[in-house]
Amino acid sequence: MVPSLDPVNPTDRGGLGVPAPRRDGKNRYMTAPNRNTGMLLLSALWGCGSTPEPLPRDLTPWTHGVSLPAETTEGGDPIVGRHALLHGDYMTCGVPFKLWALGGGPIANTLGGDKDAPKIPDREGSNADLPYNLNAFTTPDGVEVVNANCLMCHGGMADGELVIGLGNATADFTGDGSAAQTVSPETLDALGLDAAEKAQFEMMSNRAAAIADYSVMRTIGNNPAEGLAIALMLHHDRDTLAWRDEPVVEALIKDHDGNLIEDAVLTSDPPPWWRAKKKNALFYNGMARGDHRGTMALATSLCVDTVARAEEVDVAFKDIHAYVRSITAPVWPRAINASLAAEGQTLFERDCAGCHGSYASDPTNDEADSYPNLLLPLEVIGTDPVVAEGGVVHAPELVEWYNGSFYGKRTRMEPSDPFPGYMAPPLDGIWATAPYLHNGSVPSIELVLHSAARPSVWRRVDDDSTNIDEEALGWPWLKVGQPQASLPDYEKPYVYDTSHWSQSKAGHIFGDHLSAAERRAVVEYLKTL
Repeated sequence: MVPSLDPVNPTDRGGLGVPAPRRDGKNRYMTAPNRNTGMLLLSALWGCGSTPEPLPRDLTPWTHGVSLPAETTEGGDPIVGRHALLHGDYMTCGVPFKLWALGGGPIANTLGGDKDAPKIPDREGSNADLPYNLNAFTTPDGVEVVNANCLMCHGGMADGELVIGLGNATADFTGDGSAAQTVSPETLDALGLDAAEKAQFEMMSNRAAAIADYSVMRTIGNNPAEGLAIALMLHHDRDTLAWRDEPVVEALIKDHDGNLIEDAVLTSDPPPWWRAKKKNALFYNGMARGDHRGTMALATSLCVDTVARAEEVDVAFKDIHAYVRSITAPVWPRAINASLAAEGQTLFERDCAGCHGSYASDPTNDEADSYPNLLLPLEVIGTDPVVAEGGVVHAPELVEWYNGSFYGKRTRMEPSDPFPGYMAPPLDGIWATAPYLHNGSVPSIELVLHSAARPSVWRRVDDDSTNIDEEALGWPWLKVGQPQASLPDYEKPYVYDTSHWSQSKAGHIFGDHLSAAERRAVVEYLKTL
């Protein structure tokens, strides 16, 4: 194994040169995505201690934002939801459990996991011995199977600990798209599969092959949620949800002039679940309105073939959604410089709280936090526009499909209400959620606050979750001296190139006016949230 590389000073980082170490199990995912209130908030945020000087208008983006209102959601039981999340059959189909019992490694890799990933101690039955991101369950036709669960994307490691709800920043979706492998009937007979188990295997193989190309990302850690959602819509009949191995309609991702975009990979960084309880509208662009369980159910609809089955899964997601909304952010586990954090709090409340909210001194007391739910226009936030414009410019017909489907009756999509933009996220637990910006283009909070210093092409030093840059708050990283495309194939998956479509590092310039010492103080304060 190649040793990990050591980080160097961000102002003097050399080129790539050797590949990063691979994990023993490659984590591929092969189956399966009302008006301005800012100034009112400031009067409360500035009420404690001395009042900071107001910022110029161009540094007060909250004055341009629109607060998205809360809507009614159907209640559920979070305890029941947690059990359903970790044991439930919401994926509907899977790989016959018999094959897992014969050797879990290849199966885990094919499903997007790692057989050696941590286990969750209180799981029961067959699930007790499975990695945290896989579920064993019995399908509606009576076959015991194993498949990925929601934690494949929404469970990850932070400082050596498994955190349910944390976006998985080490999942490897950079495969070549060859999701399904053809296995002869004779081989399946030799493995002891009966007719029902063979049918499950064939279903998984065919459907994985149908969506495989939509799940291929450029860099390890990037998440294909948007692409997978597109694939699931393209292969289901909108009205009946019947599956077709061939797309019902062709997916055409277009630019502003209506021209086809070649190699249109939508890059996204999975957000943590603990934000859900604070956000009135989900997704980075705030387009998911109403009860939010509909989009979760769509993401698990690979083997849903009827509205009746969708309704059964929907019942489970009422409780799973309640559990998601009960999750709290992990507390920073290391030392904090209290005096420096106090300085940072003053700066944060002046410069940041108008968009990102204010926070109680007790980081576990979410009820005492205040979050404004602001949607900010693209021209104000300035970050990569692709995700915000996906349902408005690049593929608006998919929004129409979704809103007309069973899932749209639960959660509607409004990507242009009142305008395409992004919601400034809550920042509790921000220490655990590197990389940053909605597309994962920035490796540390320090660089979020200093746009000119962001690297154009970079790579993480290693995937050790305990290797945290405590001063910059994020990943130790190395500058790469050439475009990703010019690197050897074995190096490409470790490299993030901000020149690609949907991967821009631009925008969020609101910390650029701070001095290095002020940025350092703000970073220290963010550890307390």
